[in-house]
Parts: sequence; C-alpha cells; structure tokens
Amino acid sequence: MSFLSVLVMLFAFGNPEKKINKLISKIWKDQPTTLHLVDLPDSLDATISQLHEIQSDNEVLGYACYTSAFGCRIGGCAAPGSPNVDGYEAFDYIVIYDKDMSILKVDIANYGGQYGYEICRKNWLAQFIGQTMGFRLEDNIDGISGATVSASYLIDDLNQVGKTLKILQESKTI
Repeated sequence: MSFLSVLVMLFAFGNPEKKINKLISKIWKDQPTTLHLVDLPDSLDATISQLHEIQSDNEVLGYACYTSAFGCRIGGCAAPGSPNVDGYEAFDYIVIYDKDMSILKVDIANYGGQYGYEICRKNWLAQFIGQTMGFRLEDNIDGISGATVSASYLIDDLNQVGKTLKILQESKTI
C-alpha cells in the first residue's frame, strides 16, 4: 500500500469506532459492548477497510464493517463498470451484522458527493436488513431516483463484503 493510499484512508476514515459505537448502542441498547479489531489477511484487506468483532461479556454479538464504495462526482459520472475511476468519488459506509452474518444496519458514514446522496436515506437502506448478500438492483433491492450509480456500487460492494465475511467465517478467522 502506498504512502498516499494510507494518507487518504486516514483522512477519509478519521475515527470510525466512534460512529460504529453509536450505531451499536442503538442496536444493543442495554448491553455493554466492546469492539475488537479483526486482523484481516493481506489478500482480503483491500475489500474491507476495518472489521470489528462486537462482543458483550466475551460473547460474540456480531460484526461491524467500515469500508467505502464509489459514488458520483460533481458533473455526473459514467455508468457502473466504467474503467474511468476518475469520474467517481468514494463514500464511506458501515454495515453491522449479527453473528449469523445477517445485516442489522447499513449506514452511510460519509457521503461527500453532490449526486447520488439519496442512498443515505434510512428507508432505502432499511431494505438490506435481515439479508446477507445476493443483492440485485430492481430485483430484490429497489432503485432510487437520482442515485442509480451510487446505489449500484453500494449493492455490488455489499455483495463483495458479504462474500469476504463468508470466506473469513469458513476459514475460522472470525
């Protein structure tokens, strides 16, 4: 990883634990919880920026993933799958999973773009709750006007994170 990549990650993510703890306290209201950073294998750390195990009294309650996906840049952007990544801005998001890897919460932690911000709406994000992966826009996930590209990238990224967590679970890393 280059020095520039590390700097970008430090400035982009700041202190994700604070935001994660806020979300966790809403899910597990009356339980004291702790976060334990999961050391990801080098082959998987590009998929997930940070993965935390959520515990209460040494019992695993679930997992919190902090990572990023592409969104539209000012002036619009190309369709998903376009090789020109300069046409996009990254946005940060958090996914909270239960111990069985079902999604409990998806939260857009930082969306700096002027287009596609509609994906930050809680009602739209709520449709991921209770699922693990296999998301398809306009099939099992409703589209959202004004955010087709950002929604597509978030859906693709959530599918990839789900696959990565499954690999980690099967390998007994988590």
